Amino acid sequence: MEIKAVLKKPYTDEERIEFIVNNNHNNGYQINETDTELQALGRNDLEIAKSNKLDELSELKATKLLTLNYQGNEYQIDSDSKINISGKVSQILLAASSGQDIGAINWITKDNKVVSFSKEEFMAFGVAVAAHTESVIFKHDQLRTAVNNAASIDEIKAIAWVD
Repeated sequence: MEIKAVLKKPYTDEERIEFIVNNNHNNGYQINETDTELQALGRNDLEIAKSNKLDELSELKATKLLTLNYQGNEYQIDSDSKINISGKVSQILLAASSGQDIGAINWITKDNKVVSFSKEEFMAFGVAVAAHTESVIFKHDQLRTAVNNAASIDEIKAIAWVD
């Protein structure tokens, strides 16, 4: 944060209110009062660029965690879908441990096409979903760290999500 504006003491109540309205309410600056002045504190260009890039990366992460292209089909892998996939994997494992055969597993793609998996194929699909999720999370963390460590706006601009 850097000082964006200052109102030196002594000041009238009206000057104080006008300073706060202009700098806090209108510009979103944080107001800090010292023994000698009121200060309006705002983010500098580097902090703003970092914040914008972090927002961009978070949106990319969220988008990438919604779907997975697997063997030519697009599948939903949002949180609810992952719970359903994990449930099916558990069912496969439990059935196998008790000697039951659950047969083919039908799963619906994002565009509502039904795809049939063997239990081995579905387990591989579950592993792919987990690997994709882990990859996205770790990539986001790596890029977020790079943004936070950036010392210039040019460094921030150079940070890009490359699959």
